[in-house]
Amino acid sequence: MSSAAELEIPWEMLEPLIGGRSVVDLRQLQLADTDAAVRFLSAYGFNSDMQEDRQWMLLIHERAINYLDEWVLPWHHLERVPEPYRSMPIETLLVEASRPGDHPWPNWPCVLLKVMHCATHALFSEDQEAHRFALDSIRSRYLPFLFEQQGQQWIGDERCKIPLVEFRIKEEKSFERIMTKLLHKPGNLASEVFDRLGVRLVTHDIFSAVLLIQFLRSRAIIMLANQLPERTRNSLAELDEIHRLYGISSSYIVESANETMGQEGSRGNPFSDRTFRMFKFVERLILRMPSGRRCIYPYEIQVLDANSLEATSQGAATHDAYEARQMCRVRQRLFGHFPTVDVSH
Repeated sequence: MSSAAELEIPWEMLEPLIGGRSVVDLRQLQLADTDAAVRFLSAYGFNSDMQEDRQWMLLIHERAINYLDEWVLPWHHLERVPEPYRSMPIETLLVEASRPGDHPWPNWPCVLLKVMHCATHALFSEDQEAHRFALDSIRSRYLPFLFEQQGQQWIGDERCKIPLVEFRIKEEKSFERIMTKLLHKPGNLASEVFDRLGVRLVTHDIFSAVLLIQFLRSRAIIMLANQLPERTRNSLAELDEIHRLYGISSSYIVESANETMGQEGSRGNPFSDRTFRMFKFVERLILRMPSGRRCIYPYEIQVLDANSLEATSQGAATHDAYEARQMCRVRQRLFGHFPTVDVSH
């Protein structure tokens, strides 16, 4: 080593690499000057000398500021992103974020860079062509089996018909909602947003919900082999309760299902209220575009009964309450704890 400085290890910077910590939870960077910031940007994926890359950085900066202004703020006395950060060059933001002691709360350079990081991944993970074809595939699978009869919506065919309370296709997830999801998730990966597309089916009771899943499987509307077991969640009914409804007993099915519930299945979504009960699973559609390109695109399937749907319209289980809990976590990760003021003097 030519210098003892090489032995000075910024441990916080190494934690995302060897400790599994998200960069959104870092308190500062280690960039001494603009040249170091340019090297950082190059390794990140942007060449500051290329006009196209500079345009992308300006767009990402703008989207990050808009998200903060319109979704995260106002909060406490913070109304909007202040100048000079609204027009500060990215290289300068990076250097300023390496000097957190120079900034009173909140550390706006760090806040902006964290939001820009998420905006970058949210924008670049979009595959609009695949999204369109995935939506067409979902419609072609479900819609032929949907019909209305005497004011009642049904899904089925000549052999089996199941009454529905509701059927809905969620055709897209907005950029802002993806941002909120990325910022409250420790993993912080846009590639793991599985609900850009989704289907919700609501039955009248749990018995019908289980029968519906069997119908979807038997008619090849959903493909068992393309499910993500680690994304499966069952909070609607215990398997032994379902078995009793059907008058069966099978320890093998119970044990196998418990083994494949996965991380989210066992813990559930920490922001969902306990009264929000459903079957939820993710299927990866294998798509073929007209160009011949193939890709895998996930979409989420939710199956609820009428009681669970009713619970989502009141109290802590409403979608507004759910999003408020997410936003509370986003603010905490971006700004840290609101500083208390000593008024004893």
